[in-house]
Amino acid sequence: MHGLLKYGALVALVGASGAAYADSASTKGGLSIKSDDGRFEAKLGGRIHFDTYLAVDEDDITDRGEDLTSTTDFRRTRLTLEGKAYGWKYKFECDFTSSGKGCYREMWLGTTLGPANLRIGQAKPYRGMEELTSSNEILFMERPFATASGVYSGTQYAQGLFVDGNGANWTWGVAGYSLRSSGEPATEGVGAAARATFAPVATETTVFHIGLSASTDRPTDEGIEELEAGGRPYGRIAGGTNLAVTPDERTGLGVELAAKAGPFYGQAEFASVDFKNEAAGDESVDASYIQASWLLTGESKPYDPKKGVFKSPKPNGAIGAWELKARYDLMEGEDNPNDEISTWIVGANWYVNPNVRFMLEYLTGIVDQGTEVEASVVQLRSQFNL
Repeated sequence: MHGLLKYGALVALVGASGAAYADSASTKGGLSIKSDDGRFEAKLGGRIHFDTYLAVDEDDITDRGEDLTSTTDFRRTRLTLEGKAYGWKYKFECDFTSSGKGCYREMWLGTTLGPANLRIGQAKPYRGMEELTSSNEILFMERPFATASGVYSGTQYAQGLFVDGNGANWTWGVAGYSLRSSGEPATEGVGAAARATFAPVATETTVFHIGLSASTDRPTDEGIEELEAGGRPYGRIAGGTNLAVTPDERTGLGVELAAKAGPFYGQAEFASVDFKNEAAGDESVDASYIQASWLLTGESKPYDPKKGVFKSPKPNGAIGAWELKARYDLMEGEDNPNDEISTWIVGANWYVNPNVRFMLEYLTGIVDQGTEVEASVVQLRSQFNL
């Protein structure tokens, strides 16, 4: 059976890396092949995130005419192909849950320019620690409001040039892009983003991380409606709540702090975003969160110094790794004090092995836009990634 998997990987990926050079295949950590001369590599991966939601308290939502129901959802179902050829790297990622919008997520080709890495195509702008953490590695089922799930809604992925580099304990990245992603409506306009991080303490068991980011997005009239501040305070159930819409320009600044000490981990970010609109007036929106976890089984979250993010722990024993977690998340309009969304989440993660994880969470949230609305949800994610 093991040999069959190897040859299956070889057949599946031979076209991507060149049949004449594909001399070995491996199934460790994914299906991959590599030529003996090292010039060609290809790896096939993917992820399945299956979510279950149980509405615990939906009276307030129902009274407002919205429907908060218990349901299930395939949050992500992706296939990923990445590798290199003749010194150029590539990545192709398709999400099959994005019907009607195109399946593309990351889609680029890249190379090195001296000490820097260059990518051309579609990727995430450099905006904060949580945004750049893989969905396979994030602590909670949904990202907080200081990301494209909130104040940067509409530009999780963008098409353009992405350049980054790193040292032993620092990273930097800059990007210039058009305001569109594959499969989405054509959004005319341009944007730019930059991020820098530094970890003055970075050992295997102890890390202290600081980071700064900045971005600006300037759509034309055709793309204005794509940029807004929105939120999903109840997972994928209650839909979005907009705090600012139709900007002529969106400019954001972000600060991030994170640390770990053995099994303890904590992370916080603050983002202040200004929305400029000549017709409707300007508005500023702030988003902040703090989250923490404790690995009961003694593991420690790995820190990736090349990207300046934390990753999921690898279980030490047969019972897997068990993690308790909590987060407070807030997004509010500075110019209108009645615009506010806040959530509390507590829960636990069970890392069965490096490829399988279960996430259980209790979320309670309040939306205040003149009228206060509150609801609570229990949610579960069953996750497989390769």
